Amino acid sequence: MDRPNIVLMMTDQQRWDTLRFLGFEHMVTPNLDRLARRGIAFSHAFTQGAVCGPSRNSIVSGQYVHTHGVEQNEAWLGPNQPNWIERLRDGGYHTVNIGKMHTAPIRLPCGFNHRTVVENKNYCQGMHGPDPDDYDLYLAHYGLKRPALSYFREVPDWPNYLGAAVWPHDEALFPDNFVGRLSVEAVRAHDFSRPLFLWSGFAGPHDPYDATASSLARYEDSPIPAPVGIPDELDTKPPPQRQLMQGMDGKESMAAIWWSRANPERIRRMRKHYYANITLIDDWVGEIVAAVEARGQLDNTVFVFTSDHGDCLGDHHQVYKFSSHYDAVARVPLVWAGPGVEALGIGKALVELIDLGPTFLDMAGLEPLAGASGQSLRPLLEGRKDALHETVFSEYGTRVMARTRDWKLVFYPGQPYGELYDLGADPDELYNLYDEPGSRTARGAMVERILHWYGATRMQR
Repeated sequence: MDRPNIVLMMTDQQRWDTLRFLGFEHMVTPNLDRLARRGIAFSHAFTQGAVCGPSRNSIVSGQYVHTHGVEQNEAWLGPNQPNWIERLRDGGYHTVNIGKMHTAPIRLPCGFNHRTVVENKNYCQGMHGPDPDDYDLYLAHYGLKRPALSYFREVPDWPNYLGAAVWPHDEALFPDNFVGRLSVEAVRAHDFSRPLFLWSGFAGPHDPYDATASSLARYEDSPIPAPVGIPDELDTKPPPQRQLMQGMDGKESMAAIWWSRANPERIRRMRKHYYANITLIDDWVGEIVAAVEARGQLDNTVFVFTSDHGDCLGDHHQVYKFSSHYDAVARVPLVWAGPGVEALGIGKALVELIDLGPTFLDMAGLEPLAGASGQSLRPLLEGRKDALHETVFSEYGTRVMARTRDWKLVFYPGQPYGELYDLGADPDELYNLYDEPGSRTARGAMVERILHWYGATRMQR
């Protein structure tokens, strides 16, 4: 077999529980389901950073956040840090990025031979450097600017929408239609005498939860699930969770959601828009796969679909990702298909996004990345092993999550509070056992896991 082409399709802020293949019947994801049937959909894949920049820096370096040191969105890896995209490029791959990478500044090469840069839906010049992105330049041809920058000023009663708008322009101009179209064109234009690595970075379903009318129509009669939560839940959770929601209320800005305006119908609408975004992207997954097949490369192309982190979307009385490490935030979809991937269905092993790069290098026959903590998933993809990780880890600021099959600890160093969940008895993470006397042994064991992990990986920096 020739060295495989690798097509990585990544969304922004997509929860793990958004694939019909995994049993979520309200979702419309036929193309992702088709990929999963050809290969494997991991149900327990976890991000190493709870926001875009730290997560993507971890993915590219194969390192945990405290190791590579990029703890915020407006920063990127140093020139001497590990980068498996550079390794693929130097090993003979033509490396292409269409869409979001979230580098800072936005036009860093990052190991790519070619980049078409599309940033957040609400990106404005100056956020991550002085340049407009390529989507800004595209809209300018039509005399337009990103509507996400002005929804909060121009949509009447915007706080009642909980961030969910209907795309106001021609649907061809929607950001993920732009990314999808150019991704297909990149496949069609490639000279396959050289293997292709394509990273398609979609902007959705990240807030604002705007969606095209045609994608919303596909959820018209769908039974949208209500958020997970119980009354007075925030009384038992760390103060930052309540503070986040209170801090947005009454604030007029692009990202503020006034949770005081939430009611069941508005929450259902917000979630419907979020799911519609995912279905539109699913359409492009099908188009990208079809383009590869039309070039005669289907049997020599590894397809991977994932996201950088999730979104509470109303679960636990929260939106977004900043204040928590619930599974809605830390757990992401991860689908593999193609040569070297057995048709295994649903994979329940714990895996981490820092495992992506080591797996790609392994499949390409290239040397492992020095300094990376991620592991190659090939033993799992080939059905030769049941597990690689006993514990997975994720970070945001000083907050650290450690999660096993049975327990989750969210540790806030230096603070008197934290979170501990018995996932066997409480898979929805409703009941915080951090201060329960009967859970001290479990809490101590999870703290010990964090200390060993931190010490071992800190030395790699």
